[in-house]
Amino acid sequence: MNIAIISPGPFSVPPVKGSSVEHDIDEVSKVFGPQHQVTIYTRTCPDYPESTRERHREFVRFDYSGPGPYLRSVIRDLRKRQPDVILVENRPHYVPALRRHFPRVPIVVNMHSHVYASPPLISAEQMRRVGRLADGILTNSEYLRSHFIEKLRLPAAKVHAVHLGVDVTPYQAARKSRAVKKLRRQLGLKSHHRVLVYAGRLIREKGVHVLLRAFRHVLERDPKARLVIVGGTGYGSNRENAYVRRLKELAAPLGDAVIFVNFVPSAQMPLYYQIGDVVATPSVWQEPFCRVNLEAMASGKPVITTPRGGIAEVVNHLGSGFLIPPEEWSQELPSVWESLWRIPRFRSDMGRRALMRARQFSWHTTAQEYLRVFEEVIAKRTGRKQAQSRQPLRSIG
Repeated sequence: MNIAIISPGPFSVPPVKGSSVEHDIDEVSKVFGPQHQVTIYTRTCPDYPESTRERHREFVRFDYSGPGPYLRSVIRDLRKRQPDVILVENRPHYVPALRRHFPRVPIVVNMHSHVYASPPLISAEQMRRVGRLADGILTNSEYLRSHFIEKLRLPAAKVHAVHLGVDVTPYQAARKSRAVKKLRRQLGLKSHHRVLVYAGRLIREKGVHVLLRAFRHVLERDPKARLVIVGGTGYGSNRENAYVRRLKELAAPLGDAVIFVNFVPSAQMPLYYQIGDVVATPSVWQEPFCRVNLEAMASGKPVITTPRGGIAEVVNHLGSGFLIPPEEWSQELPSVWESLWRIPRFRSDMGRRALMRARQFSWHTTAQEYLRVFEEVIAKRTGRKQAQSRQPLRSIG
């Protein structure tokens, strides 16, 4: 199969600054296997040559000065390639132009959240038009699939929920790294400290303010508790805005019990998960998926999170972690924290269950489901009979 993947444009593939959509493109395309030719359109980047070939993948890079010029460059190159299917990543407004230029090629849109499917970026009417023009729509959770079907009235038969994956290998390797102890020392963490880690962007939707208010009550009951907040305002950005200043105001009375760490590239994150005992993701918005939970679980860490959006599809309450509504964190977090330390083996057993749960979310499974959708839309558009069986994916990248 000849697969063309159009990345959104603002960030590079593979990602340099940890951007999540680009990370997903890189990981899943590695696993499609040598029987499939994959062309990935992305932006130019000082870290990579203009165009490169890596086994079954070809990266074609264009300058990004905005979505219009970028998409026009992609379309010019696509005309030469005759793809079997075009996968548009998280930019539904690219679809009308692509359909005009490629009326017979199946187009699938991969939506990673509802942000780019909502005003002011695109109207509900325009998004419904995208639903008519596209042959299929991928979502990373059943929650997001239901949102598009119920809120935007997209055809249910076209919308497919496929969970993202995780490679547990680097997260487990970090457990044995000497760099973890060194990093703890650099952050001022002592061996007796009990460490809660937050990883993610410092934006209101992620609920960091909820965590800080709740952690104050934890610290009142457990002076050994420490909170490490890893992240910036955006991918690769440590700009201090009004929300970050508010977070630091909330943290100030807690002194050295709260440690802020700037943005960390994704390749280094396995070490940061290992400096902690538990990971918190206090999301207050409807998270489509929440990759951090999966990465924390791959690190063997229990997760304290919220039941918003698709999170409960990944985290099992009292299995791999705790699901606590955001409005209950200040009341419930101290008790949950105490239980993690009071009951022998409770935390380590939950960490083992978290790792077992993370192993169920593989990029191999994600890629197989993508290919199933591609085969389905190709069969419908071309009228070819869908194959009864498919060779298993042989390359894990």
